[in-house]
Amino acid sequence: MVYLKKILITTDLSEHSAAAFEHAFSLGLLYASKMFVLHVVEEAHARFRLPGHEEDVQQQSTRLEAEGLVKLNQFVLSHVGTERKIHPIVRIGIPEREILSFAEEEGLDLVVMATHGWTGLKHIVLGSVAEKVVRHSSVPVLTVKPKPMQEPVVRREDVESELHLK
Repeated sequence: MVYLKKILITTDLSEHSAAAFEHAFSLGLLYASKMFVLHVVEEAHARFRLPGHEEDVQQQSTRLEAEGLVKLNQFVLSHVGTERKIHPIVRIGIPEREILSFAEEEGLDLVVMATHGWTGLKHIVLGSVAEKVVRHSSVPVLTVKPKPMQEPVVRREDVESELHLK
């Protein structure tokens, strides 16, 4: 039997990434899982410097992590609220590498991440963090599409018709 003791939700703080929360928490409630949410500040943003505004790399990393944690906590609060226990984590680096690294370090049982749903040229040029994580992860990965179904699976009319209520 599979037990999901530790579940990771990844987020880039976009509305698309919020889609993963509902699925992750549903599973987390079933298994009483320890829940983590990870936001990665991309390395390219972390290493950007303006002339005359140089900052020690360690100071910059510390500042970016602190800023990222504030943003992550606000994001979690607005999408999850305070009733659920969740451990926020911020890292600086390349998203797929940091996700895979955290999964291994923490001994996770599941990674839940939303996909942006890009196709065609945009997907080819920008790539997909979710795709790279799925391909290289030793941990099961659940990917969630960002848009919920627009129509209910069971419509009221169908039920009423089948039960001869109308």
